[in-house]
Amino acid sequence: MTETLMRLSGNVRGVLWMTAAMASGVCVDVCAKLVSHDVPTAQILAMRALTTVPVFLIIVMFRGTRLVRTKRPMAHVARGLLWYGSLFFVFFALRQMSIAEVNAYLFIEALLTVLLAVVILGEKLTARKLIATLLGLVGVWVMCAPRMDGFGVPLGVGAALIGAFCFSAQTLFAKVLTRTETNFSMLFWPQIIAVMIWVPIAIITWHPASLADWLYSSGAGFFAMMTNYMVLRAVRVADASVVSPAAYTALPFSVAMDLIFFDMLPMPVIFIGAGIVVLAVMLLDYKGGATPVDVDEAASIGEDDPSPKPVSVKT
Repeated sequence: MTETLMRLSGNVRGVLWMTAAMASGVCVDVCAKLVSHDVPTAQILAMRALTTVPVFLIIVMFRGTRLVRTKRPMAHVARGLLWYGSLFFVFFALRQMSIAEVNAYLFIEALLTVLLAVVILGEKLTARKLIATLLGLVGVWVMCAPRMDGFGVPLGVGAALIGAFCFSAQTLFAKVLTRTETNFSMLFWPQIIAVMIWVPIAIITWHPASLADWLYSSGAGFFAMMTNYMVLRAVRVADASVVSPAAYTALPFSVAMDLIFFDMLPMPVIFIGAGIVVLAVMLLDYKGGATPVDVDEAASIGEDDPSPKPVSVKT
């Protein structure tokens, strides 16, 4: 099975990893939405960080600090801020809308990543990528139009769009960090940053949380770690601008979870838009991939060969 997967092109494997990440990401949304509305969003982030960090510290105790050594500490700080910033806005949006609606708005992240990958990483913007991304945005507009009030943007919609930008930016940071950092260090440091930032903020407005709220917050943390790990695997073997539009697969997963856990179904127009974005994903070029480079596998957990070759970053 592993040999069969390794024979696939880097971009195909990247899309598969990203698709799995989207399924896991929807589980994060379910857990966050199940937390009591009395618990502030900042407290949810603090609770999930507090239940996640001990697991990482135990692994470091047994495996050694070499797993978390870094050559780019400030890049980890920036990515951690963007990662948890994205979660804050997405969790806030989930309290206003269904999971399917929130993820529909997050689809704009694909366009942002394509544009940022071209400007910052120097990736090639092909006509196929551009057409696919623009077509995907048309599908997103079709899904979102019924909620729009003229040119006004509801608070939940605005939060989802800001979350999309933060996630896009952290994806690009992840692409850069994979050149020198291990997957484990890229999962570890954002959690430390989250504890340092969100715990003090949460204490100010702390609301007594039930055991169920702690369990849901912990579940959100677990699935978020799985999601981010799979995103890292995706960007190691494929162009960021190729794997990012695969995030459109979050829609069918979201619809299923809305129906199972909240007895909700999106409006028919959502399915029309979904058909458009699926067509957009089919237009992508999956034949390429990241260029191989030697990586210190001994210090990595679950690395996926080949890793991206370092390239000069445009400034």
